[in-house]
Amino acid sequence: MLKKPLLSQSGTPKDTMRLISLYHRLPTFIQEAALSAYGAKLRWHRYGGTHQRVLSQLEANLSRTTAELNVSQAESLRELLTTAVQQVPLYREWAGPLPRSADDALEILKAWPLLSKADVQQAGKRCISDSFASNSLLEIHTGGTTGRALAIWTNAESLQRNYAFFERMKRQAGVRQADRVATFAGRVIVAPDQRRPPFWRRNYAANQLLMSSYHLSPDTLDAYIDALERFGPAMIDSYPSSVEPIARRIVQRGGSRVSPKAVVTSSETLSAEVRVIIEQAFGCRVFDHYGSAEMVAFITQCRSGQYHVNTDYGVLELLDENGCEVGPGEEGEIVATGFINPVMPLIRYRMGDLAVRAAGPCDCGSPFPGLQAITGRMDDVIVTPDGRRIGRIDPIFKAVDTLHEARVVQVALDRIIVEAVLSPGFTAQDQTTLLHELQLRVGDAVRIEFQQVDRVPRTKGGKLRLVESPFGKSPPAA
Repeated sequence: MLKKPLLSQSGTPKDTMRLISLYHRLPTFIQEAALSAYGAKLRWHRYGGTHQRVLSQLEANLSRTTAELNVSQAESLRELLTTAVQQVPLYREWAGPLPRSADDALEILKAWPLLSKADVQQAGKRCISDSFASNSLLEIHTGGTTGRALAIWTNAESLQRNYAFFERMKRQAGVRQADRVATFAGRVIVAPDQRRPPFWRRNYAANQLLMSSYHLSPDTLDAYIDALERFGPAMIDSYPSSVEPIARRIVQRGGSRVSPKAVVTSSETLSAEVRVIIEQAFGCRVFDHYGSAEMVAFITQCRSGQYHVNTDYGVLELLDENGCEVGPGEEGEIVATGFINPVMPLIRYRMGDLAVRAAGPCDCGSPFPGLQAITGRMDDVIVTPDGRRIGRIDPIFKAVDTLHEARVVQVALDRIIVEAVLSPGFTAQDQTTLLHELQLRVGDAVRIEFQQVDRVPRTKGGKLRLVESPFGKSPPAA
């Protein structure tokens, strides 16, 4: 369930809205030219520079033993803790003790305080290392699990390292960088009220078909399937909630000519039922994975179906409510320390998701430790009057950084309420921006209301669900 980072857009919210409005008025071929130009920029940030060298190192790690990787991880952790105290203002103020050697680094880590998203937001740029020039930095955003935007600072080299891990996972799934990819993501690439295909655009720079996640309905599924058949992707990269209705329609139709090497899912908890439907429809394995824009953890699924913690990406702890490590078969909170973004290192960062530690070794032979399941958040989807199912709306919260927390509640097919706890500095423009981003996804047939609240309700387990809808209830976790 990787939450892929997006490069920050420049300009004011009004500028951004004008650009989006202009984009939607352009002919399709000009839209595709613009998307391809932006795709070329992203391709350099992700796959240029040191990417290939890092990828070679990562692939070599697959042949190392678990013991060798543990030694390397401990040394990386020792170096991280030491340089963080030396270079990052936040850690100079409230860091724990420093390891004397790599041998005691993992034990010393447990004495460091836990870091919450609120801590990072409050610290702001005090989380950034002093050793990087400001003009070399990139800003990315994550909406996270609370509907509260978080700015993450990084650089091109760190992004290249991050995407080298994603590339390693793709290669293990049998997919190469030059292969055709059909992608369902949270970007608004088609006007929300468009009723006729195409609901997709080509990114020629990445050999990619970008497919709208916001136009899936019983009336449009066949058009999506026809487009996939024409494009012939080697990989489908999608939210589970986007590829599921397409898979179900393919099964109902008795099959299709869409035959990718793999379906890669992310950003949502993948249920066992949905996995079976996808694999039946496309005749290939589903490879789910988990990560974050904060770049602190990367968990990938092998061909045997087990999740594996990539220990060369960072250190992952699973903690119970008392802050102690859970045992095999037990569920714990994911607390992660990332190695790959020295610009803004996050140490013992609370992800807000849960996972179950594997009870034993995996038969795939991976040197990485296993997880039995990732039991992260399970959001509902919005169902529009015309039958579209709108999942993964958390990108709307990346546009506003003055929310404490928020959620979207659907009370009727044509009515949605955004409940928000505001932070100081929230403006009328912020509200306009937030509602505009949501309207772009659900369309003008849905009325959106904004309500300021003192607190957003939690589930019985204390979790905040970004979307509550009686019309689009999420399936149970695997």
